Amino acid sequence: MKGAGSGGARPGDWRPVLRGRGLTYVHPRAEEPAVREVSLSVSPGQLLAVAGPNGAGKSTLLRLLSGALRPDAGDVRLDERALGDLSDRERARAIAVVPQSESSPFPVTVREMVGMGRYAHLGRWEPVGNRDRAVVDRALERCAVAPFAERQLEELSGGERQRVRIARALAQEAPILLLDEPTAGLDLRFQMELFHLLRELRADGLALLLVTHDLNLAARFADRLLLLDRGRAEAIGPPAEILSREALEGVYEWPLRLVPHPGPGSDTGAPQTIPLRRDDG
Repeated sequence: MKGAGSGGARPGDWRPVLRGRGLTYVHPRAEEPAVREVSLSVSPGQLLAVAGPNGAGKSTLLRLLSGALRPDAGDVRLDERALGDLSDRERARAIAVVPQSESSPFPVTVREMVGMGRYAHLGRWEPVGNRDRAVVDRALERCAVAPFAERQLEELSGGERQRVRIARALAQEAPILLLDEPTAGLDLRFQMELFHLLRELRADGLALLLVTHDLNLAARFADRLLLLDRGRAEAIGPPAEILSREALEGVYEWPLRLVPHPGPGSDTGAPQTIPLRRDDG
């Protein structure tokens, strides 16, 4: 994934804060809430990582924050406006979402898929303009999928398709980016390039929320980390402050050890989690 800096000004200079307060949600026919009284904020120039075991409520929380689900209790606000009061177009101009996976009901090229990120900025019959094409080209380059631009999406590997979804979100030019397990299916190189890209986007002033199972990369790159367990927020704060052996063993129910990242680099000393074999103590 290529390119540093903003690559050009974004429309306007709107840098909203996305806030969830006391969020609770129960899935239909479920006995227990998937999310229980969770409060958090996604702020400009910050990367918030959400981690926790399977079933902790991470993806449900992201869907609540994006407006895909309405909370049973609590509310989501974009600055001072209730998210539910915004139109679909207004939400799309404010929040871009990268899902874990999705399927296309019809054949589409990579360029066409990334170009869908421009829909929120075009009128009903408005043609794609030069600026729209430039934004799409820049997103293709930043996510290292420009060489595949004219290929059919279904021809790509799972990891390549994930990078296309991220490029589509960047083409949307929303000031808030929500990513649900974006490194799933990516090899080591592209995992690292994705996190470096997120660091660039944070420096551009975007507000970023990342759902991830990778505690080690989250500890190295995130400004704050929210640790979820059975829908509850067990801790939220800088990774170095909230990641402890006691907290993680309680949430993941597995023995582990924490060691400082050896460096070099700005992430030197970040807590790194090593799961142990049970017979290692």
